[in-house]
Amino acid sequence: METSLTPWDGALVALATRHGKEREIAPPLFGVGLVTRVVALDTDRFGTFAGEVPRQGSARDTVLAKARAGLIAAGLPRGVASEGTLGPYPDLPVLTYDHELIGFVDVELGLVVVEEAMSFETVVASTRARVGDDLTRFLQRVDFPAQGLIVRRGDGDLGDLVKGIVTLEQLKDALFRISGISTDGEVVIETDQRAHLCPTRRTVIREAADRLAQRLACRCPSCSCPGFGLLEHESGLPCRACGAETSLDRAIVEGCSRCGERIRTPIASLADPTQCAFCNP
Repeated sequence: METSLTPWDGALVALATRHGKEREIAPPLFGVGLVTRVVALDTDRFGTFAGEVPRQGSARDTVLAKARAGLIAAGLPRGVASEGTLGPYPDLPVLTYDHELIGFVDVELGLVVVEEAMSFETVVASTRARVGDDLTRFLQRVDFPAQGLIVRRGDGDLGDLVKGIVTLEQLKDALFRISGISTDGEVVIETDQRAHLCPTRRTVIREAADRLAQRLACRCPSCSCPGFGLLEHESGLPCRACGAETSLDRAIVEGCSRCGERIRTPIASLADPTQCAFCNP
C-alpha cells in the first residue's frame, strides 16, 4: 500500500446534502485535493430518521445512491454523501449506537469507496408528554436547544409531526398543536437526528470523513488507484482453549475497488476463552 499525492489537485466533488454536512466533510476532502460543491438535493427521498419515508435497501446502497445522485445533479464526475443508522447495537441491543457511512464515487477513475465510523455517544432519546408537563429534565438530558427536537402524535400516526424544533416557543406550539390532533391527547418528543440539528452525530460524520480522506491518500500497490483500504473483516478467530471459532476477527482484507487487488492479513493471536461461546456460554 502506497501513500502519496492524490490525482485530484483542486477537482470538484459534489456533496448531496441539505443538512449542513459540508462543515464536517469538506475540510478532510480538501486535504486530499478535493473541493466540495454542495448540491441541495432532496436527500429525504432516500429515507428519513423520523420514519415517514422508509429507507429502501442497505445503508451502503443508500449512501452510494446519494453520492451518484449528487454528481449527476451537479454535472460532475465525482460525488460524496453520508448516511447514518441509529439503533440497537447488534452485539448488545440494550445500547444504542450511531453507525455513519460516507461514500465516494469517481466515475472517471472507476472508483467507489465507502468508509465508516461508529459511536455510542450520539444523543438519541424520547419521552411521552401532555400539555403542561414539566420537560425540564428531558431537555437538559438531550442538551436542548443545541440538539433539535421532533414532536409527533402519541397514538402512533406518522401523518403529523413537527421537525426542527430549537426554541421553547416552537416546542410549546408543537406540543399544543400535535396533542390536539392525537387521539390519546399525548405526544412523543424525540431528538431530531438530522445532522444540522444533532451535534453529537456531526462528530461521528467528521470521523468518517477523516477516514475517507486517509483512505483516498492510499494508492493500490497493483494499479496505483487511490482508495486502497479495508474491504472486510473475516470472523472466526479460534479460541485459545478449545479451538472453536469465535465472533472475533481472524483476518482483515484490504483491497482496491477498481482492479480487484486484495491483501489478506491473518490475526496473529488466539481468542481469549471469555470470548468463546463454548468455554463461556
